[in-house]
Amino acid sequence: MLAASAATAPRRADRASISVTRPARARTLATFSSSCSAVRGRTGSRRSGPVRGRDVDYGLSISLEEAFAGTQRTIQLQRSDGSLQALEVKIPAGVTDGSRVRVAGKGGPGSAGGPAGDLYLVISVSPHPRFRREGEDLHTTVRVPLYAAILGGEAFVPTPKGTRLALRLPPETRNGQRFRLAGQGMPRLASRARGDLYAEIEVQLPTGLSDRERELFGELAALRDGRGQ
Repeated sequence: MLAASAATAPRRADRASISVTRPARARTLATFSSSCSAVRGRTGSRRSGPVRGRDVDYGLSISLEEAFAGTQRTIQLQRSDGSLQALEVKIPAGVTDGSRVRVAGKGGPGSAGGPAGDLYLVISVSPHPRFRREGEDLHTTVRVPLYAAILGGEAFVPTPKGTRLALRLPPETRNGQRFRLAGQGMPRLASRARGDLYAEIEVQLPTGLSDRERELFGELAALRDGRGQ
């Protein structure tokens, strides 16, 4: 115990190698198109040569679970001739909001023999109902009954991979008390290290008390008053 819209392609998708880069200047291109530029010399003559294709941004929304474990998606890119190209991309574990996943050579086509630009997947991680992310750390709330909080006991902490971790509660655990589960948070990009998972205790008061239960709580209150506490 521990104290992008995605679409299915009609034909086999091309596979692409990727890398994650730091945020760069904004790009808003949504489709590919060929471009050819010329440089005007001092004499007014034009000189043409290979021109690299433009880089293209593609917004892709993923879940926290996908960011936690990594995922693979098939996306469709619209070419300048109106045709669709299916592309299989891999999203590494640990990406965050705003991460830019670079897919080399899958951007706009070059001209005059120039290389193609790159495709950048701009990642958006959807909010999660149970987990709050701060960097590589995750925070969640765990509800426990009053008796377990007072006497001590066991609670179960959910994780983004769908498992639950057993957490031993010491006697007199306070409402709002936090427990750190080391190494159970989000993975760090390009690293084997992980953040931590913090479980905040929410003590649940009993409802629908029987007469005997009310009597016992009254006895407890009297004992506490008698001790001046």
